[in-house]
Amino acid sequence: MLKKIHHVGIVVRKLEEAFEFYKDTLGLPLGKMATIQEQGVRAALLPVGESEIELLEPITPDSGVARFLEKKGGGLHHLCFETDNIETELQGAKDKGIKLIDQKTRTGLAGTIAFLHPQACCSVLVEYAQPVDHSEHASLLGEARNRTFTTKRLDHVVIAVNDLEAGVATYQKNFGFTREPAGEVPALGIRNTFMPIGDAKIEFVSPLGEKSPIAQFLTKNGEGMYLLSLDIDYLPGALATLEAKGIKANLAKASDGGQIAFISPKHTHGVLLQLISRR
Repeated sequence: MLKKIHHVGIVVRKLEEAFEFYKDTLGLPLGKMATIQEQGVRAALLPVGESEIELLEPITPDSGVARFLEKKGGGLHHLCFETDNIETELQGAKDKGIKLIDQKTRTGLAGTIAFLHPQACCSVLVEYAQPVDHSEHASLLGEARNRTFTTKRLDHVVIAVNDLEAGVATYQKNFGFTREPAGEVPALGIRNTFMPIGDAKIEFVSPLGEKSPIAQFLTKNGEGMYLLSLDIDYLPGALATLEAKGIKANLAKASDGGQIAFISPKHTHGVLLQLISRR
């Protein structure tokens, strides 16, 4: 059984440069860092609520992460789901005919891991992970703090697709996730629906019309991860911190009446980031 989003992987040029935003600005603690020679990366896990953000820096020019950086300049790289039995999950994926990258499990920063092919997951690189030890993460929960606000948890990840129902059906078939009713947000030019997993959600979005930002994203990039949303306790505090660092956010209202701020990828190492303050 897939329990939750373990982490979202982000490719960056240099870990230390990315720490300036994710640690110093967002206030996320550093949970674990290591060099993984066989994958050609330096990696760091930063806990946020029940999940984590994994920052990946390539250290060899021929690694998959290096090729991603060269092609896209960094940004959202993969989505990892946690399981208590990765062997069962991997066998289940094989039985369903899901295209895999890893036929066998291997060791990664998140524990015992295996990757599914993006072609089977709406162009999203999906990872399964079975952590070896939860104690280190647990000891850091609640420490993702800043003097003016707290980054509480990973709220949701947005996946852009051409056909909303087809994308949702793929994740229902592959992973057994349930879904919420679909809706439309004309102000944002999207059709959307959510799939809960743990204390977070996956949001699927498709465009409403050719002028939708999602339509433009799909034309340029194809299907895939579009946005990362983090839940914070006090948006004015976050905005003040961002402004003090010369980062301007675009404000909007959430469907539940809460406040939203969007931060450009140029400030976040290639990630369109949403900060949301839930009521």
